[in-house]
Amino acid sequence: MRMERLVIPYIQVLYRSLACHEDFHPSDLDILRRSIKFNAAHGITGLLLRIDEQFFQVLHGPEAEVDALVARIAVDPRHKYMEVLLREEAPVETPFGNWSMAYDALMGFEQNLGLQDDGHYPEITPVRAHDLIALFAKTSTSVDAYGSAFPYSRFPGEEDGAYLERLDGLA
Repeated sequence: MRMERLVIPYIQVLYRSLACHEDFHPSDLDILRRSIKFNAAHGITGLLLRIDEQFFQVLHGPEAEVDALVARIAVDPRHKYMEVLLREEAPVETPFGNWSMAYDALMGFEQNLGLQDDGHYPEITPVRAHDLIALFAKTSTSVDAYGSAFPYSRFPGEEDGAYLERLDGLA
């Protein structure tokens, strides 16, 4: 009898939504803390970006787990108007290292992702979505190596447990 190798498909998803509260609200920390715990238990990695009223989040992991999480996120009352910008197959190896979730609030300004002069948010084309995912991955790698001045970000080499403990102290 020939044994078939089970292949679990991996995906990455990038979405944008509008927060129902102001920047640096305690619920941002709650989202981050819960994400770290949940994602670590389900093989999911990623990065959450907060810019103005927007959340951008990229998630990477097993297809069934990520799809189930995206469905849960879609009904979370802490945000609204969720828009999936990109959903595609991904390699098994995550671009986010061992991080179940990272957080940033600065790169959005650098990437002109905030509210535009005309009062609208920027259009995110599929090409731009791919660029953002690559930037998010690069940011997680550089923050892991060098740290960040932003207090909600990880310290260099900081593991999930230590990061959670420090975030709990900020709450």
